[in-house]
Amino acid sequence: TTLDPHVGYDWQNWSVIKSIFDGLMDYKPGTTELEPDLAESYTVSDDGLAYTFKLRPGLKFHNGRAVTAADVKYSLERAINPATQSPGGGYFGMIKGYDELAGGKAQELSGVTAQDDSTVVISLTRPDATFLHLMAINFSYVVPKEEVEKAGADWGKQPVGTGAFKFVEWVPGQRIVLERNPDYFRQGVPYLDRLTFEFGQDPTVAVLRLKKGEVDIVGD
Repeated sequence: TTLDPHVGYDWQNWSVIKSIFDGLMDYKPGTTELEPDLAESYTVSDDGLAYTFKLRPGLKFHNGRAVTAADVKYSLERAINPATQSPGGGYFGMIKGYDELAGGKAQELSGVTAQDDSTVVISLTRPDATFLHLMAINFSYVVPKEEVEKAGADWGKQPVGTGAFKFVEWVPGQRIVLERNPDYFRQGVPYLDRLTFEFGQDPTVAVLRLKKGEVDIVGD
């Protein structure tokens, strides 16, 4: 239905969104163990109310622009802004300034500060054990403001992220095509040059195509 990471809310969206976008944190594959992703490192204040993230050097969006701490701030604000209609916006209620932004009384999050291009500080109103996990889910993925604004209502159909794969094509009801991101920050991956998600096929037909070697993975 959408490739907007701040709006997508089902497994079919997520599998594609995760290929295109990244967050500050991620899970080690096959586990629930957190690790830094776009963040190179992070520190937590003694009172558990301030998280300081250092971005990896050399991060780029698929349009070639460098990723900055301001993009992290914008992305969190976009997820919470009522105009986005994100089903996950309410998850961030522990961030300072959430009530004002979610209530339409402010345009930015007072609790998120870009100290410099590679350092973002997120201040909470209360300690929250789920916070780092929230930095690993799609509602906090980092997006480029200029691409969101340029695409307008079509942003969810022509996404631009930092992920292992770049968006190429979406034929509604048929397929989504992605290609390898040569600027991906993890060395040696992805292993594939191209990734095609096909939709709307009868499960029996899908299994037959798998047996014939026409598809590599049956998704559902």
